[in-house]
Amino acid sequence: MFARWFTVLSFVCFGLLSLFVVQMTRRPLCIESKVVERIDRLGPQSTDTIYRCAVNRETAYSTYFGEQSRDLTYRIQKTERLLESFEPFRKKVQLTIFPDRPYLYRVQGQHIFIGQKLLEAPGHLEKALAKIWYRERNDSLFVQQDLMEEVFTDFLVYLDLGDLDIGDPDTRLKTALRKVKWPFVLKSVAAYCDSPWKQSEHFALCQDKAEAAHELNQQVVEMSLRPLLVTSWVNAYRQLTMKERFEFTQNLPQLLRAEHSEPLPIVGSAEALMSNTALMKAAEAIKNVNLFVSKTNAIKDSETHRLFLSNFTNELRMNGFHDAFAEASFDVLYVSQGPLTEKSKVLQQFMKIAKAQPKLQMAVRDGVNLWMLPSRYPVPVKSFGQIKSVRTVVEKCGGYNFSYVMDYAEETEKLLVVDHCDAKKEIQYSRYLSEGAEGFGAQNKGTAFVQFHLPSLLMKKAELEQVSNVFEFIQKRDVESPSFKSLGWREVHWSEQANAYQPKAFVDAIEWFRMPN
Repeated sequence: MFARWFTVLSFVCFGLLSLFVVQMTRRPLCIESKVVERIDRLGPQSTDTIYRCAVNRETAYSTYFGEQSRDLTYRIQKTERLLESFEPFRKKVQLTIFPDRPYLYRVQGQHIFIGQKLLEAPGHLEKALAKIWYRERNDSLFVQQDLMEEVFTDFLVYLDLGDLDIGDPDTRLKTALRKVKWPFVLKSVAAYCDSPWKQSEHFALCQDKAEAAHELNQQVVEMSLRPLLVTSWVNAYRQLTMKERFEFTQNLPQLLRAEHSEPLPIVGSAEALMSNTALMKAAEAIKNVNLFVSKTNAIKDSETHRLFLSNFTNELRMNGFHDAFAEASFDVLYVSQGPLTEKSKVLQQFMKIAKAQPKLQMAVRDGVNLWMLPSRYPVPVKSFGQIKSVRTVVEKCGGYNFSYVMDYAEETEKLLVVDHCDAKKEIQYSRYLSEGAEGFGAQNKGTAFVQFHLPSLLMKKAELEQVSNVFEFIQKRDVESPSFKSLGWREVHWSEQANAYQPKAFVDAIEWFRMPN
């Protein structure tokens, strides 16, 4: 009996001793990281804290970190391994999570302050670590430093995640490396705030659209360029061979630290500062980012960097950015004589067409605003130095002379003038966009119109400037008139399909027409 009790007592003591040893040797909740020293979560009643595992510091058990530490460790380790493969962090990083300020985002020195919603959304934590790594290597004064930082750290996140998936915790939308065109990339503050491409630091501000419109008015032009620049940068990188990609990424620290053969501008140019056009300011920002890459002394020692620069410049050009800085170009532009709103039928019609034909660059404008379709947010017309298009459509009630037509000569190649006096009658344009003036005529029976080819018309400007009414001039067809003779009409072909006339002439100044009833 005594032996039995002694055995039981021995097992109990052994069990207690084992538990004591396990407790003494148990490692507290921690983060497996070489870089992140400490993470705090500021709750309403208390603060939960975990440290880097190597610190081996005892902390109170946290339910939150018990559930989340594995995911946090994975994300942090993955990012720091990539960045430290290029060059190690210089100092340890601290992270503070705010559950009650879900959209907070600030990177200050080596400290990341982040709201819980943004932490849980993909990409924002990785982006913050990339920003610290970037700033450790680049603290130069540069007028486009914020934009350059966004582009560069987006590229680092792309390398880390294999794509650029930085998410919006509310809409669940993510940044996507899709083809973007200049100047369609420019946004109003409202459009910028609705986009997943807004800066992480701006999520909180964009919760209040009125405050955002005031605070971001001066920044929105520059930050709108981010998808254009990042997509061009990534595509330029993708064109490199595997060996060249490795060499390029290994030289990233040198690219950030290197001096430049020309001093980088620390303020905007006088031309851009004096200009009221967003297009001019945006163009200068792109030019300065390209300057940061092209004028670095790192390029002297790297053939791969020179190849990347060539690819990057070519990508910008392919996406519509040329040296005509204050110019916006479209395939089709509709010009309204009266003010438009989001509910205007003609705007809604062109919006629908733009969604159905995404390859066509379309815009609608009135005297104040321009809509770069399919975006429903307008950009002020004054933002653009010059607006050009291949085809332009205007609606006009009543007669007009050739001087009215010539006013569009610097803006478009083809001008369709539609005779529209009945406000209740809606003009349809879908077939015009796919089939040209012939399709327009077929779709709008009984509507008078004339399509002009302005480069040809300009050749006969002197002969036609005396004509006071274009419709009367065409209808009369006075073969003895020097003005009419200048057009060189050989015959006028009637199209049954279009129910309109197509002149055959030596000078294709007037391509199609239909007279008013």
